[in-house]
Amino acid sequence: MTKQANDVSRPPAGRINGSNGRLLSQGWNEKTRRVLERLIHRGANQNLPVVFDFDNTLVAGDLQEATLAVLTRTGRLTTARIPATLSPPFRLPGGKRRTLAGSTDITEYYEALLEATAHGKLDTTPMASGYAWAIEVLEGLRISDVVDATMDVCKLSRLQSPGYIEVAPGKARYLVPTFHPEMVELVATLIRHRFDVWIVSASNVWGVRCMVQNELNTLLRQHGVRNGIRPDHIIGTSTLMKDRHDHLYKDSLLVRSNPRYAALDRKVTRHYRLTSRLQFPVPIYSGKVSCIFDAIGRPPYLCIGDSPGDLAMLAYSENRLWIAKLDESDRRHLFTRLIRTKGDGGWMLQAISGVGRPCFVPDIGAFARGMKPMPAATRAAARQLSALSKQLRDS
Repeated sequence: MTKQANDVSRPPAGRINGSNGRLLSQGWNEKTRRVLERLIHRGANQNLPVVFDFDNTLVAGDLQEATLAVLTRTGRLTTARIPATLSPPFRLPGGKRRTLAGSTDITEYYEALLEATAHGKLDTTPMASGYAWAIEVLEGLRISDVVDATMDVCKLSRLQSPGYIEVAPGKARYLVPTFHPEMVELVATLIRHRFDVWIVSASNVWGVRCMVQNELNTLLRQHGVRNGIRPDHIIGTSTLMKDRHDHLYKDSLLVRSNPRYAALDRKVTRHYRLTSRLQFPVPIYSGKVSCIFDAIGRPPYLCIGDSPGDLAMLAYSENRLWIAKLDESDRRHLFTRLIRTKGDGGWMLQAISGVGRPCFVPDIGAFARGMKPMPAATRAAARQLSALSKQLRDS
């Protein structure tokens, strides 16, 4: 892939434009803010690659899950149109049998598939099957169908209180994705200072491009960034596509050769149908490293991620920002183990509240003290993350 920076006017060599790399949003942890500003100043105007995860990192919520729920709720995706070979019956770790036909809806089967396999804690990639399945079951849909469903999600995200998307009452519900203001500010600051910004996501690539094109790039313009993130700098999970003549296409090549496809022009996207054959490498767990290597050819200067699925790409990066949710203890031990392995340098931590709509927490201790009553698990998480944040050495 051509290694070009995002399209903004280049400042004179050696100068930093904009706000001198300062991050002004109130949600940043102060230590993380200082380290990020130092990294921005050090790497400015060198076209250094920076990679963001999308779900629960750039946005609060999971776009693939929200899109899957919309497709199901609107009837674009039904159990009847999903081939049986894609949805085998299986037993959950507790012994309960799950089938697609016996599920209340598609999302209930998906949620069950996300649980660990029979290997239990030995399974280091427990959610990979569910992530892949959520893309494979789109077989037969047009790309325009997926984009239309994502546009429905975008409309909900603009509401004052976006809330949740629910398919069956009382069953799975999914937070409507909205962009964290602090992340919008960080992306804008990086682009203005001539970094090469990429998004690598396990969600379907067309949905991520749609939300970036219609929401994030609009928000970036408010920060003085004219053109935002380019379509070919967005890597997501995709399947092989076919046209009416049964020619097969790969997204990573088509996005560079067909500008109208890259722009999600409906007159073009409605001519491509999805197959169930995943395009490899798939940006799920360590597959993200393969995608980064293929597209960029080097370790990123900075990676930002939140989940165990981002551990590999964070380990691959020179510098790392972990978005840590206060209520997810299972993730904390995985990240702390990686930090011990890689050393305390080059790491930053930004806590996010899991109460209500997730938001950045500038002071973990103050946040914990202000919660009355506070769940014991949240109190323990706040203590652990606060101690870990102090332990990390400045880059």
